[in-house]
Order: sequence, then structure tokens, then C-alpha cells
Amino acid sequence: MKKLLFLLLFSFTFSLQQSIAQSFSTGGGGSAERSDKNFQFMPVPYINYDRTLGLSVGALPMAMYNLSKTDTISPSSISGALGLYTTNKSWFTLGFSKFYFAEDRYRVTVAGGVGDFNYQTYVGFPLNGFLQYATGVNFIKGEIQRKVIKNLYAGVNYMYTDFENSFDIVPDTTSTVQLQTLGFIVSYDHRDDVYYPTKGEIGNVNIDVSPDFLGNDQPNTKITIDFNKYFAFKEGRDILATRMYVGFGVGDLTFNQQFIVGQSDIRGYTQAKYRGNAMYNIQGEYRWNFHKKMAVNFFAGLATVSGANDSSQNGILLPGVGVGYRYNVFPKNHMNVGLDAAVGRDDWGIYFRIGEAF
Repeated sequence: MKKLLFLLLFSFTFSLQQSIAQSFSTGGGGSAERSDKNFQFMPVPYINYDRTLGLSVGALPMAMYNLSKTDTISPSSISGALGLYTTNKSWFTLGFSKFYFAEDRYRVTVAGGVGDFNYQTYVGFPLNGFLQYATGVNFIKGEIQRKVIKNLYAGVNYMYTDFENSFDIVPDTTSTVQLQTLGFIVSYDHRDDVYYPTKGEIGNVNIDVSPDFLGNDQPNTKITIDFNKYFAFKEGRDILATRMYVGFGVGDLTFNQQFIVGQSDIRGYTQAKYRGNAMYNIQGEYRWNFHKKMAVNFFAGLATVSGANDSSQNGILLPGVGVGYRYNVFPKNHMNVGLDAAVGRDDWGIYFRIGEAF
């Protein structure tokens, strides 16, 4: 039972980190048209649905701005905040910023949030079902990247999270866990735009280290490699985006650090059922811009995991397919928000998007 509680304790962490990464990720390089205004503000409603939290509603005010009037090379920076409440009585607030400056030689990302979630996780033998638990969470994250040579960036990041958890299977039991991770990233970026690439490619290698000298109970290293390629159609109006992703652990990964099929890789899985110490996937997305401020995206992909807690999940092919709607909130930079609906193997979900999935 103690081991089971330890595994459950970390199940929410990974899905949180995936959501954070998706919420303000724009890659590590490329260029973009700068906003022709020094400051643009856009309040955006938030709506999301998954089979764990239920319906989520909230608000997402965002601002796009230029840090320097004389720096005409750096893309516009962006800041935002998110507040949400769900039908299973969970809540969360998040603030984030991504800064571009010094003629795009430096990129800095900062984020922080606090929330209280009523969550679940899938446990195989002997339970073979989902277990409910509540998690109070606080986190901060910071990242800095610097251009090394043309199209090549390198950087470091740090993330701290602390959790207070209580489980339905053990009444009146509360436990607290703190996690600290140091990350190193190298990006080759040859896209034509950081917010909405129409051609080119970007490749990232991320190495996340959880050392014991930072107080982590189980030191290990987690490595992810991804590569995105973009193709323009109809004179650049429509886009075909393709993606390859590989992730694996060196050493024993804790449950929270395991790879979960879902979010950007692959959409259509919201119950966190398929997870393991390694994950592999490919996917493609066609972005049909039928209007100057609106688009419809069609996407499909295939994923699999290895080193799963439930060995019967190893090597299972997990398809995901869906469609999404996009609305352009910052036309000069082609910054979109929208919703994706996707179905997977015995699962489905609706995803709110800030920018594109990849």
C-alpha cells in the first residue's frame, strides 16, 4: 500500500507539467513579425473538457508587446494569466511570460501557479481501475536560452513544485512532496516564425536532471528529442505540420516523470491510462486557413510506450485523430487560440489551445 500511495502521489505532476509546457511554448528559435503596436491586450475565454476534471471554464487575458522600440529583430514578447474552475470543483491559476530581447539573442520564460485539483490515476493489477485523490499544488519555472550561432540556441531551466495530497483509499491521510528539476536544452530552429511557422523545421534536445543534492528522493535523468517540419500550401495560406517525438529515462523515473500519452503527444487521451518509462510517437496536422482570422485543423497521430507499469501496455499502438478550430487573436503575429476535439483508443478529450499544438 505504501508503494501504491507513492505512485499515486506523483501522477498529477506530469500532467500538470505537460499542460504548463503546452500553455506557453513557442519553441526555441525562428523569427516573427513584430507587432506594429507597443502593447496589445486581448481577454480570451477559456473552456476545456477531459474525462478526469470534467468541464473547465475560466479566463485567459493575454498581452503582446515589444520590449524595445529600437530592436526590430526580436519577435514580440507575450504575457498572460489563466484562471479556471471545473465541474468536479477543481481550480487553478497560472501566470506566464516569454520575453524576446537583445536582437533575439536571448529568450526568457517564467511561469508560476497555484491550484487544488480533484484528480484520478489509473492503476493496473491488482486494482485494474481508476483511483480518486485531491492535490494542492504550487509551482514556479524559469528558463533562459541564448543564441550560440545562427539557428542554434542553448539554455537552462529550473522547475520547483510542491504538493499536498490526500487519497480516498486512505481517509484522513495527507502527505507533502517537493520536486526540483534542472533542465538543459539545445534547439536547432530554422522556422520562419515562432508563433505560426509556415515553413522550415525545429529540433529540440531536452535533458532534465533531478539530482539528490536538490533534495529529490530518487535522482534520475529524463531525455526528450523532438523534430517538427512545416510545409506551405496554397501560397503559404495553408500549412502541413509534422512531428516526431522520442522520450526516455536514464535511471529509475518516479511515477510523475513517466511519459503519458496525451496533450500534444498524442491528442485523444485524457485519462492518463497509458504511461511508461519511454514514449515514441509521430503525427501530422493540416491547418486550413479558410478565413483571415479563422482556421480549421485536421490532425492524426500514432504513439506507443515501453517500460509501462502495466506490462500489457508495452508496444500497444495508440492512434489519435481529431479536428480543431482556431481564432487569430493577434493578427500581426498570427497568434491563435482555439479548441481541439480528439478521439483515441477507448478515450477522448477536448483541448483548449494557446498557439498551436506543435
